[in-house]
Amino acid sequence: MLLLIFMTTLVSLLTVDNVKSANILVAMPVSFYSHHSGVQPVLHALAARGHNVTILSPYPQKKPVANITDIIVPNFFQNFIAKNAPKDDFLSFHGITSIMFAIWELGANTLGVALQDDQIQKLIKSNDDTKFDLIMAETLFANELFVAFGHKFKAPVVNLFPALLFPSGAYLTGNDFPPSYVPVVRTSFSDRMTFWERVQNTFFYWWDIFIGHVYYLKLQENLLQKYFVYPGSENRPPLEDMLRNTSLTLVDLHFSIGYPTPMHKNIVPYGGGYLKAPGKLPKDLQDLMDNAREGIIYLSFGSGTTLSSLRPELQRAVLSALSKVKQTVLMRLQEPTLPQEFRNKNIIVRDWFPQAAILAHPNCKLFITHCGLHGIMEAVQYAVPMVATPLIADQHYNSLFLESAGIAYRVPPQEISEQKLSLAIRTVLTDPKYKENIKTRSAIFKDNPMDMMDNAIYWIEYVIRHKGAPHLRPAVLDLYWYQRLMLDVIAFYLLLIFLIVYILVKIIRLFFKLITWMCCSKVSKNKKSKKE
Repeated sequence: MLLLIFMTTLVSLLTVDNVKSANILVAMPVSFYSHHSGVQPVLHALAARGHNVTILSPYPQKKPVANITDIIVPNFFQNFIAKNAPKDDFLSFHGITSIMFAIWELGANTLGVALQDDQIQKLIKSNDDTKFDLIMAETLFANELFVAFGHKFKAPVVNLFPALLFPSGAYLTGNDFPPSYVPVVRTSFSDRMTFWERVQNTFFYWWDIFIGHVYYLKLQENLLQKYFVYPGSENRPPLEDMLRNTSLTLVDLHFSIGYPTPMHKNIVPYGGGYLKAPGKLPKDLQDLMDNAREGIIYLSFGSGTTLSSLRPELQRAVLSALSKVKQTVLMRLQEPTLPQEFRNKNIIVRDWFPQAAILAHPNCKLFITHCGLHGIMEAVQYAVPMVATPLIADQHYNSLFLESAGIAYRVPPQEISEQKLSLAIRTVLTDPKYKENIKTRSAIFKDNPMDMMDNAIYWIEYVIRHKGAPHLRPAVLDLYWYQRLMLDVIAFYLLLIFLIVYILVKIIRLFFKLITWMCCSKVSKNKKSKKE
């Protein structure tokens, strides 16, 4: 028995040692905080396993972490949004085409500024003494051109994505999401679409792929040629070819929170792997929640939401509805100040709450959420039903799933009113099906073949061990678009059917001609016989 334990331990240590000294570059200089926070636990786990992790981003570690080196750059995303995004209306970006182009323009504009940053240029132009064994980057979300670090450092690339892939991104990984039943993330469809919804979904699916290819990647290619210059870059493959050759895509997603979607082995979900023990509540919140006889309602619209970023009528509708409930309301807003008429009521506003610890408390009865994935996963983890109020982008997609799963009451932003929100809150609190459904979903969420974080680490190290793991790359990536769509095969069969029909028609016509000739010959012979 002791020998078996010794041999098992030895094999484990040897396996770790194969990749223990890997140098990993994480390039996320143009990224939202929510995206960065989702991947941060993965990076910490890699560092804890002995890897040297260098992170290029605007978000430094809150305290020093062994084996992690931060290269800090300005927050290009937030700076651009602060200057250009609407200040008072989240709804202006809810349409699919406006969201699509907003993200593309955001990526192109911020990258044009970011690539001129001294820290980024220093890394691009670094000499041969700087070596990395693996590159990790959001190469399918506004950071596409950073895939070129893989070419510069001759290292495999792992793509990071904060949600279910967009069609254009899935296409570049060799994954096709059938638009007949997989809704495009930017739409407001479920997987049970009507005929006309399938028509629209198919159009948006191919629109995303086509425009992404002919418009957006061209913008990125131009920036790549202009700013991403280093010795050997003149021999660099086109951007699209480099994107097609990424080794792995990690998606911050869990199969239980989304519609069933086919994925190749080169896509690895890790959503929820970072959800560990929720931690303790501060004493004031612990006392408040313990003594809340009617329970607690928790509201959060995301880390960057301010009350003033909502329309005045939405502000009033939300506050009026919440001020009339029996429960104590904990509201997270970046502007922790309420209008005078709503102060000293049952609403407590702060710019930060320990969200996981609040949701984990048995007195938390309801979560009002903008439907960000991390918040949803925490609510499902701790079995807290939701009122879903999506504001932008994939939040609409997420909210539809929550509604279809029976774990949330959905209130689209265009429909938010005091009456509608009050009805939603009352329904979720009083209808037992929401609590029962969220308990069932929570059990599914927790039932994994292995820890999601361990799974992500395994596949990252797998890519390092197997020199990029090219065997995971689907052969579909080497096909022309018409071959991928089977258009050549369809054309062949159509031509074959046409030829068969053509030949049959010819045979039938010949047959009738023969019959006609035989009949005419017989009639002619009969006439001659009668004359004789």
